[in-house]
Amino acid sequence: MSVAQEFIGKLSDDAVMSCSRLPALMGVSGFSSPNDEVRKSIAALDARAKGLPDPERDTAGEAAEWGNRLENEILRTTAQRLKLDIDYQITERVQHNELRLQGSLDGIIAGDGRVIDHDPSAGIYVVGADSITLDGPGIAEAKLTGVMPLDEPAAYRGPLQCQGLMMCTGYKWAAIGTLYRGTELRIYLMGADPVMQSKIRGDVLDFSERLADYQKNGVVDWYPALSSNDAQSTFRVVEDDLPPINLDADASDLVMDLIAARQAQAAARKLIEAAQTQIMDRMALHPTAFAKNEDGEVFAEVTWGMSRARKEYSVSAKPAKRAGTLKIRELDL
Repeated sequence: MSVAQEFIGKLSDDAVMSCSRLPALMGVSGFSSPNDEVRKSIAALDARAKGLPDPERDTAGEAAEWGNRLENEILRTTAQRLKLDIDYQITERVQHNELRLQGSLDGIIAGDGRVIDHDPSAGIYVVGADSITLDGPGIAEAKLTGVMPLDEPAAYRGPLQCQGLMMCTGYKWAAIGTLYRGTELRIYLMGADPVMQSKIRGDVLDFSERLADYQKNGVVDWYPALSSNDAQSTFRVVEDDLPPINLDADASDLVMDLIAARQAQAAARKLIEAAQTQIMDRMALHPTAFAKNEDGEVFAEVTWGMSRARKEYSVSAKPAKRAGTLKIRELDL
């Protein structure tokens, strides 16, 4: 059987929150924001309303592609090290019996009732406890990453997803096999976390209400932006016919803070330029210098090397987009 045949892929519906999207919904993903998830689901809803197929999902990068190719091997090895059987040919998604929450299982691993202790020397890490009972079937999740190995996985690299999958299946435990840098497999075992699952429930209900409001009224209730880039992506165009607005007291205070911060930033840039110029003047043609304190102790190494050469290239045209920063013109009172 080929790799392509073995790998099943994502089965969940983009119009509904899925367990793999929970980190983004809960604001802990470095790749997507809650507003990105709203936009993704609205695109799926709009396509169906027009009788069109769902929009294509984003093309995975090379790291994700290797993760897909190695997924079943990671699952097989995880099950072997736990001495358990596993089914990784899952062709149906799972659905929560109350929430609009779905998930795709990488695998189902057959627990045998054993108690497994936290044992880093064996590559087994029990999250949040000293041991765990492998009671009944469990969620099996495969991850691949290039970061340094961690004793506890980041919330976005499996734990939130597995808590959601446990909510959808009723399973009591999960195993996340994470292959670090292609050389070290760590197995994270975790049980159901009532606190985390309660937070997931609330966030999924809120997300579903926003989509229902859009379907009913055609109005998007966006989440507060997580960053200026998130705001720029959420409010992508300017509607020139809209009138100016008066900011409330809190937002007006933020404008004053922004003005002060930019003034401080400008002053800092001047100081940096002046100091840097004088240091360069003293270094002249030397690539390295050492700075000493009053006691003659070296406290910093300063290097002034060469920049990398760059080939000539032409810049391709690009469409206009919403600016990433605000312009502020102070007015006389």
